[in-house]
Amino acid sequence: MKFSKGFKSTNRSGTAPHTLPDHTTTTTQTGPPSLRPAQSTQNSGKTVTIEAKIDVGFGNGLFLRGEGQGLSWNQGIPLSCVDGSTWKWSGEAGDKLKFKLLLNDAVWAKGEDLVIRPGERVQVAPAF
Repeated sequence: MKFSKGFKSTNRSGTAPHTLPDHTTTTTQTGPPSLRPAQSTQNSGKTVTIEAKIDVGFGNGLFLRGEGQGLSWNQGIPLSCVDGSTWKWSGEAGDKLKFKLLLNDAVWAKGEDLVIRPGERVQVAPAF
């Protein structure tokens, strides 16, 4: 994905955004089942779906930041482009999620943070 240059934006604290290190970790499970780490039960929630209706222009993308299961205010999760003006993200949630959309993970959508509860599907039309 190609990102557009020239966007000047601030993050939530009013300072210039910066690159964060990747904190991805991998766990290798070896040995008999009784000695393996317990499996996570994070996916015990219901599916939530966020659909954004906006044409962000060729080469741009929408990202999701927030708080709740798997979300962070510091690094965005990309939404999938369904068509020229529809972006979508689905995930599991055991509790409500507070979120906001960003253009190219740099420009915050205008307005207040949004909330979605387990099992809900919301459709938003963000403005930047």
